[in-house]
Amino acid sequence: NLIWLRLDTLAGLIGTTVFSIGAIVSRFSIRYLEDDIKQNTFLRNLAFAITCVNLMILSQHMVLFFIAWMMTSFFLHQLLTHFSERRGATRAANHKFWVSRLGDVFIISSFVILYNVFQSFHFDDIFIGLNNELLIDKYYFALNLSSVLLILGAMTKSAQFPFHAWLPKTMETPTPVSALMHAGIINAGGYLVIRMGTFLTKFPLSLNVLALVGGVTAFLGMIFMLVQTDVKKSLAYSTISQMGFMMLQCGLGAFSLAALHLVGHSFYKAHAFLSSSSTTDYGILNRLYPYKKEYFNLWKPLFSLVVSYLTIFYVLWILNIDLNSKPGANVLILILGLAMAQTMLSTRSKFLGIGYALSICWLYFLMFLVIDFLLKSDVAILVKEKDTFDIILLSLISILFFIAYFIQNNIPYLRDSEFGQKIYVKLYMGMNS
Repeated sequence: NLIWLRLDTLAGLIGTTVFSIGAIVSRFSIRYLEDDIKQNTFLRNLAFAITCVNLMILSQHMVLFFIAWMMTSFFLHQLLTHFSERRGATRAANHKFWVSRLGDVFIISSFVILYNVFQSFHFDDIFIGLNNELLIDKYYFALNLSSVLLILGAMTKSAQFPFHAWLPKTMETPTPVSALMHAGIINAGGYLVIRMGTFLTKFPLSLNVLALVGGVTAFLGMIFMLVQTDVKKSLAYSTISQMGFMMLQCGLGAFSLAALHLVGHSFYKAHAFLSSSSTTDYGILNRLYPYKKEYFNLWKPLFSLVVSYLTIFYVLWILNIDLNSKPGANVLILILGLAMAQTMLSTRSKFLGIGYALSICWLYFLMFLVIDFLLKSDVAILVKEKDTFDIILLSLISILFFIAYFIQNNIPYLRDSEFGQKIYVKLYMGMNS
């Protein structure tokens, strides 16, 4: 098999996303760095980084994939150190460099094991070899180890706990770099997991680890995001949380939803970073408004949840979607309900909030049906009976998201309490030390 590249629906979807955002960021950079004497060097490194990401997405050969994976990291390092005179930027880039090298060790170790078992570097050959039950039984421990190493490598690239700390430290890099990194490059770990889903679904241990780490990362990222005072750092923790949720989706076996999440988050985060200066101006103006004291409220969040879940099940009934046939559907529906309820609570006009929530619900399920249809031949489908460990794991993840929901809606009360004031500083410093 001499073909090292493949353009299928998954590669086309993620590749188009990266290319589109890369083009927008490149155009933005021309004006952003117009007075910078190193502008040409920056634009060259930016173009190489975008090219390497797309090469990695198109690769179906482990050697080529790993080369593109490392080259992406190399050119990102050049971009992160563009303002080399800034010590904070240099320290952050070095931190990122060593985390990436650890990730490289995980990935290359996983690929070496796969080659020794299947005698091929091609992803397709590995997926075909997984049908050989005798081979799987013979090398079950080695393949289990390979799957865990693979997700550890993906976790380093996508800033998952405990490899997350480098991302919030990169705020002294040029804003276009932040936009490209958060909207495109950080997706590489998630893309690797989705691409290798057929392999990972054979070894539930790796998916359970991924679901647990993803759920914990999503929770921690959200909590630490709430206490940040810097706009870009808040966006960085938001990215950590969103990538955690995407990894949770992969761990639950919802690979097509994870791909949809990657695309949606990429465009949102690119816009957020490129417009961060406007957000800062709005925040300054918002401080002129008088402080409104709020108290602990339980009934509004609960009522919003009831309305959300009734809406969700009504839409599911209309669209005739069978939850039992969708991996991880119960937990993801629970999280969707929390998101809809939060939308209603966060919108000043209640009627407008309900309208937004309804729009989110319909759009989510319609886009899911479209993406599930488009990717049905390119992503894995997890078929697995739930055991006791799965039930405990899913319950723990659900509880974490409920806790995050009620914390988010009672921030003013917690901020004014004695306990809240003590924990605030610990939360603020916890992921920066």
